[in-house]
Amino acid sequence: MLRLASIIALSVGISSVRAAEPFRLVLTDVEQNIYKETAEITGSDVTPKSPASWSVRKYVLHGGRQEGVDVIEVNNGKLRFTVVPTRGMSVHRVLMGDLRLGWDSPVKGLVHPKYINLETRQGLGWLEGFNEWMVRCGLEFFGGPGTDEFIDNTGKKATMDLTLHGKIANIPASQVEVTVEREAPYRITVRGRVDEALLHGPKLEILTQISTTPGADTFRISDKVTNRSAIEQEFGILYHGNYGPPLMEKGAKFFGPARQVTPINEHSASDVSNYDVYRAPKAGFPEQVYCLQLWADEDDRTKVMLRNAAGDKAVSMAYSVKELPFFTLWKNPVAAEDGYVTGLEPGTGFPRNRSIERKFGRVPKLAPHQSRSFTINFALHSGKDQVNAAADDIARIWAGRKTKFDKIPLAASKTSLSDVIKAARTWGPAFTPWHGKPAPDFTLTDITGKKHKLSDYKGRNILIIFWATWCRPCHMEIPHLIELRKTTSEDDLAMLAISNERPDLVKSFVARAEMNYTVLTDTGTLPGPYNTVSAIPSSFFIDRDGKIKLGTSGLISLEDIKAIFEAE
Repeated sequence: MLRLASIIALSVGISSVRAAEPFRLVLTDVEQNIYKETAEITGSDVTPKSPASWSVRKYVLHGGRQEGVDVIEVNNGKLRFTVVPTRGMSVHRVLMGDLRLGWDSPVKGLVHPKYINLETRQGLGWLEGFNEWMVRCGLEFFGGPGTDEFIDNTGKKATMDLTLHGKIANIPASQVEVTVEREAPYRITVRGRVDEALLHGPKLEILTQISTTPGADTFRISDKVTNRSAIEQEFGILYHGNYGPPLMEKGAKFFGPARQVTPINEHSASDVSNYDVYRAPKAGFPEQVYCLQLWADEDDRTKVMLRNAAGDKAVSMAYSVKELPFFTLWKNPVAAEDGYVTGLEPGTGFPRNRSIERKFGRVPKLAPHQSRSFTINFALHSGKDQVNAAADDIARIWAGRKTKFDKIPLAASKTSLSDVIKAARTWGPAFTPWHGKPAPDFTLTDITGKKHKLSDYKGRNILIIFWATWCRPCHMEIPHLIELRKTTSEDDLAMLAISNERPDLVKSFVARAEMNYTVLTDTGTLPGPYNTVSAIPSSFFIDRDGKIKLGTSGLISLEDIKAIFEAE
């Protein structure tokens, strides 16, 4: 085993000169042909002033289907976690005393990807290696198996088979390193790079980080996904965190500030009122899946928790709904030997086939060389006081706001736009000659003096709202628009509210109303059809291709706005 003394001599010989620089140990680097089979780092050597002893150990598993799997164990003196670079930098388990993050999978051992055939059982081969606590699903796609369209090497549409939850969890890391801060708080970080790339296909890269500090009962996952291609690329990521006993048991409870709970199928719908409570193991009980959207605080942060029945053990996770706007709760209360487990899964979409999710605008895109980052903070809670404190944090985010329970399962196909229009009560279609035509471009200035060009937002859905400070129906519409902005990523939807009043008057009103979306002022320069607006509020719905999908006149609700963008 490679001990710290030799590491320092070989890798960081100048550390005495630059003591403040983080300690860094490269374990794998395919470009430099570096691979260390074993290594061990201890706090007494790297951070002698650390308040708690810690260690990092790297080794290789042998025997059976785990032959050749790399493992990195991090012990911060209070909790331990195991990272698996061979399996896409997944995390096998986290332990703190008798509190475990993980589950008892029927799949034994950490299965090397070379033994996994993702195509087996009609695209369910991913399950042959599924036994970690945290598995990233993606990157080109995740969700249920099936078929979808893609553009082949001739530039034509073709059909491809999508396997369950994508490929990234079965791709070994190309780069792996451990870094440690030499000064407080002495953060210990395991970093990895995993590449999902092919000729005439996606060229996606994920830089993963899992880190903790000595003596802490918390840790953090921070990832960055980058499109290395010269063309736009769809992507998706789902953080599939899996929990069995002692957290999942009869009477255990999920606690989160749910804004909307939608069952994924009829079986789940039959028990939607108990979506947050766990039953005892029952042989053959079908899985239940609930698709959630969560309330967040003023900084777009949310928090969820899973606690045991006694309320004295729990795990919480906190993250931004701007980064991960959708949350899936998976309940699999089967017999223990068959995999009694629940999944808490924030993601960029819900876990259905990409062809379905795309229809609902839940398949984001990355521009050439664009990156998106995702950070989740985890805390382990031991004792009722800690669990109750975490519950209080969630209650503050919830702030007494209501949860909408859908009894009808998550739609697999879109409602027609004509049906949405027929169901309208407070608005009607307008500017009909322009429907389906390219939206004329314009440039206006917002209330801070910044210029906005409509065509700069192409590739996103765009909502244009004509309003005025004196308009009572406009006032009634504003809370719906504020909530829409809070719950929809700016990468997916641009919101432009336009008034022809004096900028100082508009600016004052916007501050009082706490409007959180872009407000522009018109000085009479707008082209048609915008310059034909004669009643307010009026709105234009522009699709990702820059065409006017619908124009409306009248007060329109949050639900109707979403329905219009989702409709076919």
